[in-house]
Amino acid sequence: MNGQPALSEAGLIGGVGFRRSIGWIIALLAVWLLQMPLAHGASKVVASTVHIVSIQNMQFVPAVLTIQLGDKVTWVNNDLVRHTASASDSQFDSGNIPVGGSWTYTAKEEGALGYACRYHPGMQATLKVQ
Repeated sequence: MNGQPALSEAGLIGGVGFRRSIGWIIALLAVWLLQMPLAHGASKVVASTVHIVSIQNMQFVPAVLTIQLGDKVTWVNNDLVRHTASASDSQFDSGNIPVGGSWTYTAKEEGALGYACRYHPGMQATLKVQ
């Protein structure tokens, strides 16, 4: 019309180069959006800490352990007989932990959890989750 080719004829719209450029723009936008903090009460992802409770001499050591929500606790049986780590409110129960064995629990709720060994009720301890 005016001696200039239309944008589509010049390959600026609808051509392979244009589609490739749009693809890169979308990819960069997606990466940028994924790096933005989430809104409306979402929290950061924080690496959990692993805490060890040794079962030895018919005791849980330490007898009181304070951890953060999302942390992991591993009970390691260093005693001469099998044991369990069973929460009094049934929130967790390791089942049988054989001699030399271990069991891991991830804290899912805040509060103080009393626990004991089902085989040896005198073995008691507390897990405090903040």
